[in-house]
Amino acid sequence: MDKILDQCLPSNDECIKLISFDGGFSSISFISLVAQKENILELIASSLRIGEKQFIHLAKLSQAGRLNKATFFLSTLMKEDKKKKHKYDYYSKFEEVCKINNWKHIVINNHSKIILMRTQNNYYVLETSSNLNENPKIEQYSFENNKELYDFYYDFFKLLKGRI
Repeated sequence: MDKILDQCLPSNDECIKLISFDGGFSSISFISLVAQKENILELIASSLRIGEKQFIHLAKLSQAGRLNKATFFLSTLMKEDKKKKHKYDYYSKFEEVCKINNWKHIVINNHSKIILMRTQNNYYVLETSSNLNENPKIEQYSFENNKELYDFYYDFFKLLKGRI
């Protein structure tokens, strides 16, 4: 990701559009890039599901002091995998990692893929077709630094949390 973006994050009100080829990069790549450059004070991630490698990577970022606070909005499918003994049955492990890191997670009928990252001076928004996992498919990404868009989604997630 660093090479693709030439080691630069979007500047204020800049929007970068990308499409991956057969798993060239994923949503976690954007979070990692931001965390390399700036401490993420708050992360809000909405996804159908989150991959095991990805939540372990996020936990490592948290332990390294690069990720302070996180909230996840996940689909009911991820939690249901636990009941069905699905091949992606790692919801219990995800819950444990959330508890250890004092992260919040909300299970809801969700299919959106939006990631918000607030740093000391920036408000990054990633809108994508990619779940928060490694998926070898073609995915699109809109990555920007825009406080107004960040606040729009932040307010939506705050309202959604209040309804549950």
